[in-house]
Amino acid sequence: MIKKTFLILACVLLLGGGTGYIFKQQLWELVVTVASKETFIAADTDDYDPGLGIGDTFPNIKAMYQGKEVYDVRPFAQHKGMIFIANRSADW
Repeated sequence: MIKKTFLILACVLLLGGGTGYIFKQQLWELVVTVASKETFIAADTDDYDPGLGIGDTFPNIKAMYQGKEVYDVRPFAQHKGMIFIANRSADW
């Protein structure tokens, strides 16, 4: 009885594994579709403006760099560009 149950279980597993291998692309697409459901939105409809867009000119700033006042970020943006991070604390 145990041998017969084990044989049936082994056949089911082999058949399921073979079927999964044959249809692996379709199964993966199904998994991705189910996992990412409602993750992305079709359009940005809120009023939030995150700031500058790609290619926009960065506005002048007033900051201290190595003891000197800096008003322009262009000297810092070299051939690879730059990342500008501003941290606004609650104590301004």
